[in-house]
Amino acid sequence: MGISLCLMSVFLWLFGSMTTLMWAGWYRLGLGLSQGPVSVGSNSIIGQWFPPKEQSRAISVLVASTMLAPVLFPPLSSWVIVELGWRALFQGFAVTGLLTAALWGLYIRSCPEENSRCSKEELQVIRSLEVLSPVVRYKELPRFISKILFMGKVVVVAGTKAELFKRPDLWWAMLSYFCFISLFQGITTWLPSYFVHVRGMDMIQMGWVVSVPWVGAFAGSLKGGWIVDHWLGGNPLPVMRWGSLFTAASLYLFFESPAGMGLTLCLLLLFGFFVGLTPSGFMTYPIRLASRGVYPLGISFMNSCANMGGFLSPVVAGMLLDHYGNYSAVFAYLIACGIMASVLSMLVRAPIEGPKCETEI
Repeated sequence: MGISLCLMSVFLWLFGSMTTLMWAGWYRLGLGLSQGPVSVGSNSIIGQWFPPKEQSRAISVLVASTMLAPVLFPPLSSWVIVELGWRALFQGFAVTGLLTAALWGLYIRSCPEENSRCSKEELQVIRSLEVLSPVVRYKELPRFISKILFMGKVVVVAGTKAELFKRPDLWWAMLSYFCFISLFQGITTWLPSYFVHVRGMDMIQMGWVVSVPWVGAFAGSLKGGWIVDHWLGGNPLPVMRWGSLFTAASLYLFFESPAGMGLTLCLLLLFGFFVGLTPSGFMTYPIRLASRGVYPLGISFMNSCANMGGFLSPVVAGMLLDHYGNYSAVFAYLIACGIMASVLSMLVRAPIEGPKCETEI
């Protein structure tokens, strides 16, 4: 993590200093390669430092931090670009990254056993349970509601790497996450351009409006972990399934809404809420699917597949915009990605600890 943060900062500085588009492409590639380990490392550390009953909430705080940044920085970034130029923006982020890497190296350890400040009592709580007990429906819910929320089957937790890779659940979850991140990164990339070219906003106005969805996303991400831990008994699948579907639905409502600012802001908040809520389910699932010594590999494959979606989606959206000359095709593509994420997640089974058999939920 520390090395990755340092390399990210170096490539950010180089990008802010580049002189040709060819070098810009190489620097962006370096930034992406160095950024990859951050998400995997963050999730792995959560799996090491938190007992299973608290992991979803810890992941939701991690997700919330990524949602808070787009709230705070688009207005600031717009001002920096206008007043100081775009190079100063990248170089300022580079300095921030180096300071973060230094703090990380000083204070963070990979697991509690390596930290002298972790007491024996705290370590015992963290290591008291390897995985959650079997995930079942809440009995107080009406049967038809439970069936809608939890429809599917359960499968025993994978104990080895070979078992993990043989599970179709991991691959279905990867494809589902690919589709969801395609929606997420596609709208992140093209929403500013949409507001400027379709809604007629200037750079400063756009900077403020673009930050609105991430206010909802910040609230949704905090809520997502709480829902998984408290309402769903540790089962992340309903958040994956229905969060993806509601994200697509709210994006459709935003695109089809009249141009009035009040309604636009409300729908952006609603869309942002589901954008923030849903990743908590996807990021929790690999930790649930495998034992403590195996799940980091599952997380790395999930994130690699998601990064592919993050790379391809803006490109596909740009090609659609060039071909059709309007944003209708772009939004149709992104909405379809959200629907597909929901459909694919229906094929994923809930992992449990117990006898090696599959039972219908």
